[in-house]
Amino acid sequence: MKKLLPAVLLIFTFAYGTEPVRFDAMVYGGSINYSNSEVKDYGYYLGLYGYIGIDNLHSLEGSINYTYIDYLNGSDLNQFDYTALYTNYSIPEVKIKAGIHYIDSDDKATDNGIVLFGGGEIYEPYKKNAGIDFAYSYYRDYNVAKTSTYSFMRRRFTSTTNSTGLSVFQISPKFGFYIGDYYNYGSFYLETRGYYIRLSDDVAFGKNFFSVEQNVSYFYKNFVLSLSGWIGEQTFAVKKDGFVVYNLSEKYKSGFS
Repeated sequence: MKKLLPAVLLIFTFAYGTEPVRFDAMVYGGSINYSNSEVKDYGYYLGLYGYIGIDNLHSLEGSINYTYIDYLNGSDLNQFDYTALYTNYSIPEVKIKAGIHYIDSDDKATDNGIVLFGGGEIYEPYKKNAGIDFAYSYYRDYNVAKTSTYSFMRRRFTSTTNSTGLSVFQISPKFGFYIGDYYNYGSFYLETRGYYIRLSDDVAFGKNFFSVEQNVSYFYKNFVLSLSGWIGEQTFAVKKDGFVVYNLSEKYKSGFS
């Protein structure tokens, strides 16, 4: 899946009391390319993102995102995602974050899904960083079919029971570093991230998934260019600090953006 993200950025900065407060807002949108899909035709997304920073010690981010997907069989998907993220910078060169993501979707299996996420990171500004992120997703309406096999009198029997509720656990360590000169000709930031995802139940394609992602970003003055790609296997992945959640019941083997 490839996303194109043209965006308009509006920035406001003001002071409140004795501590500086910064407020940023961004309206964004883009198309989703499903040229290699045998199920989906096209899609697009629109959203509003906001950021509040207080004295370089605390930040609060939030977004409302709408996604539309048209399927080749004539059906479609309408989904709203709501995300809130708090980050604390009180300890020098340490970043701690926690957030929540809520899904309001036409997809009955993952509608009302809730994602709790957080993590920690140590860093040297414009030199290097390392950290680990965690995420727990719960889809209470997801129907899970469980098959049991047992033997009796040299015969094997199977039985299937249905239950609702799917839990997804994710661990994502990362390491990154900068090269170049930001002020003269620009700098590159390279980040390598691993993903381990485990499902509470097998929903047709296994319970354990591993993948590796590489991100490359170029910074020069007010210009930023970012590319990323990953290989391995993912499902129900949580990415971009919890702002992107792949909640549809699909397994992916690679991707780029």
